[in-house]
Amino acid sequence: MPRIGSVIRDVYRRPGAEAVPAHLESRYGIEVARTTRLDAGVFRVDRRDGPPWVARVFITARPRSRVEDDAEVLRFLAAQDFPAERCAHPEPVSEMDGRAVLVTEFIPGKHWPTTTPAAWEQLGALAGRVHGLTAPEGPARRPAGSLHHLPDYEGGPERDLAAAAAMLADLDGRVPEEHKASYESLLELLPRGDDCSGLPESFVHPDLAEPNTIAAPEGPVLVDWTGAGCGPRLASLAMLLRSAGPQNAASVMRGYAEHRQLTAEELDRLEGVLWIRPLWFSAWRCFLAVVSPKVRNAFVPDPSRISALADAVRASLR
Repeated sequence: MPRIGSVIRDVYRRPGAEAVPAHLESRYGIEVARTTRLDAGVFRVDRRDGPPWVARVFITARPRSRVEDDAEVLRFLAAQDFPAERCAHPEPVSEMDGRAVLVTEFIPGKHWPTTTPAAWEQLGALAGRVHGLTAPEGPARRPAGSLHHLPDYEGGPERDLAAAAAMLADLDGRVPEEHKASYESLLELLPRGDDCSGLPESFVHPDLAEPNTIAAPEGPVLVDWTGAGCGPRLASLAMLLRSAGPQNAASVMRGYAEHRQLTAEELDRLEGVLWIRPLWFSAWRCFLAVVSPKVRNAFVPDPSRISALADAVRASLR
């Protein structure tokens, strides 16, 4: 297993837009007019000979086989006519200098507008539809729920907690005074995360958050299905609730209830599950703050906000 710091550095040091055109032109025989960076390792590819694509360039530590599985998940979603991105080619996965590359069709539109209760209700309904899909045997049933940024920690949501602990452990003995308070607070907060063991599972999107939702003419479309598969549905829903915040939680749950109902145990354990991703993000930020002069401060999740969000969800279902 490579040291966690080297993997994190690779997330930010992937090839830029200038490396993508020649690879895609050679691999697919297309003509690239220009590329535009959308996110780390994600590029819009405008073509002279067809509609635009999106190219996702993964870090070297993420095996090509997992990206092939990502493509198979997209084929499953297409077969269900689910509103998601589609593979841009019958063979959408290639390799560029040891990095897997996945090409999908570009979905025109802006990020989903979350300015009204109705908009959040639609996202809740979309989450319920995801969790109602019946995944076939194969990649769509791989363990899922964690983020894919650290390939050694892909899997169920408990792997996000393990990744957070690993990032903090890697900093042991080298945290400067200015970040010690945040670091020590995070170590104390780690046990608050619930690993979701024994909770109901379904097909899930691991990062079911508002930024991954595009406003298409026919309605919201979910993108970035990297690492999708089967896992605890509550961890997936928690990502959307985290985006919504306490003020919009009732709207999300109203939409979700059109398709799924949470169990009493899920409601009892909701607050612990809501802690998972904030702990991951905070540990990631703390790591960067210690090792990179470009990151000036770490942060610690606000327990009162997480409690308020859990309370708002429970209140909306009474």
